Amino acid sequence: MPRAYTPSFLAERLVRQMLNWIFPSNDELCPVCSRPIPPALAERRSSERTAMGRLCAFCQQNLALVPIQVQTVRLRAAGRPMMVASALVYDHFVRTLIRAYKYDRVVEIGPYFAAVLEAARAVRPPADVVVPVPTAPDRLRMRGYDHVLLVASSCARAGGLPCVRALARLGASGHTRSQTAKDRSRRLRELAGQFVVADPGAIRGRRVLLVDDVMTTGATLTTCAHALYRAGARAVHAAVIARVE
Repeated sequence: MPRAYTPSFLAERLVRQMLNWIFPSNDELCPVCSRPIPPALAERRSSERTAMGRLCAFCQQNLALVPIQVQTVRLRAAGRPMMVASALVYDHFVRTLIRAYKYDRVVEIGPYFAAVLEAARAVRPPADVVVPVPTAPDRLRMRGYDHVLLVASSCARAGGLPCVRALARLGASGHTRSQTAKDRSRRLRELAGQFVVADPGAIRGRRVLLVDDVMTTGATLTTCAHALYRAGARAVHAAVIARVE
């Protein structure tokens, strides 16, 4: 599996763990909302090493109320149909979770999102290889990890498939305003030429499952699929954690 973390991110995590061991804190904070967790509750959950096990009572309650609503939509890429399967609606607590995972370095939420993607496996067409939608180089340097690659790798392992970083994104992200404020045609124009196939041999003649975090207009998935088809992919379909409605 390709590496999802930058060396600087791993080094920072190691230093933080060492400091926490040398100077332990009396208060544990929820990794999503930063509310303090009562010591008794924190101790009871100490054996649970994922972020989901360390949520405060409020976030635990919100998580229990998140409905998994599998849905498929059909797009077109390179003149061919592309099915996109999603499991959650990007709203309320789901938005908070994804933002914590994507921007606040709460990478422990990744396994939860991978499990959510598994709920949509039954409605996805068969695939030979999993390909993550690539993170822009400037975002990768800023975050220190590829949040989509982490989920895609887990998804691939669950399905017994290889995960390859076949796509590359050129230049900076250019995200200066909310993508939900842009229509599909504008997004397609902005994304033209941004994605290239870095490893054509990994996808040529194969059925590709594209993985991304959130689908808004579907323009990113369409652009990636177009590049994959041009490089010789046999079929391209997609799975996303959440969809904007």
